[in-house]
Amino acid sequence: MAFSHVIFDLDGTILNTIEDLARACNHVCEQHGWPTFSIDSYRYKVGNGMLKLVERFMPAEYTGDERMFSQAFAEFRSYYDEHKEDHTAPYPGISTMLDALREEGVTLAVLTNKDHAAAAPLVQRYFGDRFSLVQGCTAVFPPKPAAPVTLHVLAQLGVKPSNVLYVGDSNVDVQTGHNAGLAVAGVTWGFRGRAELEAEGADFIAEQPEDIVNIVRGACVH
Repeated sequence: MAFSHVIFDLDGTILNTIEDLARACNHVCEQHGWPTFSIDSYRYKVGNGMLKLVERFMPAEYTGDERMFSQAFAEFRSYYDEHKEDHTAPYPGISTMLDALREEGVTLAVLTNKDHAAAAPLVQRYFGDRFSLVQGCTAVFPPKPAAPVTLHVLAQLGVKPSNVLYVGDSNVDVQTGHNAGLAVAGVTWGFRGRAELEAEGADFIAEQPEDIVNIVRGACVH
């Protein structure tokens, strides 16, 4: 096996969460009479955590308005918490891929910029006990791609960076892995696509979930 551990991003990588995220954002916008955005456009607003997501959908005139930002963020979190499973589902083939990796003895984990309070229940709801560790965004560490949270996950797993593959769908994910010394597989079925992943320097490109199994086995070229 080329890797003993695989750490996955969540949104856009193993779970398709974009519609529920977009609806929560647009709900806040509608409450305040702000412009709303298409579901597809939110593919480029997510990826850096929920704080940055709220900042990106708020009108520019509120830049620096901490009171309004705090209100919008609280409204977003409340709505999303109630509706985060309305349209969310694993991408096709993900659960089969995860089971194949576990059968090979590979340890699985999740590292996401989604708030930990939202991430952990979603992973449990859709994937049960397949993951040994789930790390969402908390106040303890800066969000990825900053290295500290990734290094924390590696320490919790007790594994060296050279034995770990990080899997994600965006430039943020490629940066996350590389900043901590990990090889990165970019998945094309997520929110961003092949061009962004290749431009950022992903070590591998996966067109379908089973490609991840082949990469971990060392059967897939860079």
